[in-house]
Amino acid sequence: MTRTRYTAPALDKGLDILELLSGSAEPLSMGQIAERLNRSKGEIFRMLVALERRRYLARDEATERFLIGSRLFEMAMQSPPTRNLVATAMPHITAVAHSLDQSCHLTVLSNTQIVVIARVEAPGELGFAVRLGYRRRVDQSTSGRVLAAFASPGERARLLLRMQEEYPDFDLADFQRRLAEVEEKGFARGPSRAVAGVTDIGAPVRGETGWAVAALTVPFISRDGSAVDLEAATAIVLAEAAAISADLAIGMPGG
Repeated sequence: MTRTRYTAPALDKGLDILELLSGSAEPLSMGQIAERLNRSKGEIFRMLVALERRRYLARDEATERFLIGSRLFEMAMQSPPTRNLVATAMPHITAVAHSLDQSCHLTVLSNTQIVVIARVEAPGELGFAVRLGYRRRVDQSTSGRVLAAFASPGERARLLLRMQEEYPDFDLADFQRRLAEVEEKGFARGPSRAVAGVTDIGAPVRGETGWAVAALTVPFISRDGSAVDLEAATAIVLAEAAAISADLAIGMPGG
């Protein structure tokens, strides 16, 4: 029996663009997109316009280069598992922010990157916060080390393989050493690679299987006269991450 294969060239072209940009560390020009997909600029132009119009793509005003827009993130946030995770975590994220007078956010894995899906800014006048939808390479973030360290063995193996395939500068041995340290401690803590003077604290949020489904992270800024030091802040982040995990297990947002 002969099977008929149906094709949708325009759809394939659009998906190729989205997949390319989602894995790119920086915005790409129309010429770069065409070159990397082995297509002409004429083929790419109309698709870029359509995807930008519907907010699947955005354009950097300074460079005119394209990057992933907000629409895909909004659609992902509307899925029931993500809505439940955010609804369950928000009271605890808020509790951390107010207890520490620091910003706090929740991240999940997205291919070889972490993505911020919820956040609460520091209630005081001074703080550092990342935007919703912020992405960063797994090996270049505290959240990424937490998510990789407490992932299932199969998921971790697939992640490490993708990292080696996508990033020529990825140091597998160094990353595995760091993951072992995180596993032993039960959390990750270290200087931010994005902002000087910030110490990131990250702890795993575990799902039904016991493996991490998210990371609760605080970009901690030391202040003179603060009532909560780094050690106390770490204990609070760990406790609230465990509380989110417990709430997820019983399916009751907020505990």
